[in-house]
Amino acid sequence: MHRLPLADELPYRFHPPRISPLVVRLTRGYWRGMVRGVHQVVDVEIQGQEQLLPLFDRGDGVMLCPNHCGRADGLLMLGLADDLGKPACAMAAYQIFEGNAGLRHWLFPRLGIFPVDREGSDLKAFKAAVEIVAGGEHPLVVFPEGEVYLLADRLTPLREGAAAIAVTAAKRLADRGKTAWLVPIGLKYRFPDDHDPRPAFERLMDSLELRLTWSPRHGRSLVERIYDLARALVTLKELEYLGTTHPNGCLSERIAALRTHLLNDMETRRLGKPHESATVPDRIKELRRACLSALADSKASPAEIDSLRRDLNDVYLVVQSFSYPGDYVSESPTLDRIAETLMKLDEDLLGVQPAPPLGPRRVKIQIGEPIDVGACLNSSGKSRVAIPLLTTELERRMQAALDTIGPGRLYVPEPPASGRP
Repeated sequence: MHRLPLADELPYRFHPPRISPLVVRLTRGYWRGMVRGVHQVVDVEIQGQEQLLPLFDRGDGVMLCPNHCGRADGLLMLGLADDLGKPACAMAAYQIFEGNAGLRHWLFPRLGIFPVDREGSDLKAFKAAVEIVAGGEHPLVVFPEGEVYLLADRLTPLREGAAAIAVTAAKRLADRGKTAWLVPIGLKYRFPDDHDPRPAFERLMDSLELRLTWSPRHGRSLVERIYDLARALVTLKELEYLGTTHPNGCLSERIAALRTHLLNDMETRRLGKPHESATVPDRIKELRRACLSALADSKASPAEIDSLRRDLNDVYLVVQSFSYPGDYVSESPTLDRIAETLMKLDEDLLGVQPAPPLGPRRVKIQIGEPIDVGACLNSSGKSRVAIPLLTTELERRMQAALDTIGPGRLYVPEPPASGRP
């Protein structure tokens, strides 16, 4: 996965959104060109736009909540809102604001993009998000999964931040007789029917095997080669952290067991006890927060600083393991699932940051049935009750939108080339 620097490596600075229709118009060709050029998106198909237009017409607060399965997701959502005549604001990881000699600090807020520290209690970003939704002028794009896991067919557990923003905004909107809406959106990348990505798959697979000092294993199917590589990598990590291996175990169970070992050990040392009832993303967030807070302590010894940095590296290993369920490709070996897995391996094993797409892609966007936040808040009575209920319902509807898009094309092995076994 594409690893972003944390607050100990790159200090967080907030830049409030100040969307400029002029800047949006002048830069439209550039950022739409990035979608086509850098991200190789040749076509975008949108279903369910009719769900959005009445919400805009009423002046209600609108939050667009897509899954986060690729690097172009944010630009695609800005393009969706722009096409509907309602330029959107968007929360984004603060790390993307760095670079280009500060140009992004000026440009991104005027495009409606503002930073958020996903690992801290970022009140400035939270307040800015609430103001946007309560204002009703622009929709707000939030990715409730948080990370880019490159798992388009499976939704990972949502964080509650999106629902918390929506509930706070809905309270303000109620005074004006309006409400806030959470709009579930499913987004998937697909190879065009006339494009064959298998040669690119094979070339990258050769490079991955060479990285392990293996000779390219052309006599095995691509799916077998991916799983052979995965088992080898898990075995190495088992030896490193457990001192033993479980070669006969199910791959998904081995990955989960290693992840649980790492989380339980770090939580015991940093938080006092394991938090096994929490979701993996929430456990990751709390551990990062604890480590970064301890690193900020001027009294921390060099030995403690080294230990904290090792733990942050191990937290990132947990994030990586969470993005590899172990059965994602074998369950349904589609071209798209294979591409997602190979792109992650390109980043994690070969260090390509971020990995480029493995061919031209079409994007399918399915807009699901919006959730009336005000109605949920009224029926539940309290914010602390409404927020988890909304998160659960949003997750259900987002997954339903993904299921409506359906699976991609199944992978069919290429016939052996002349001279190959």
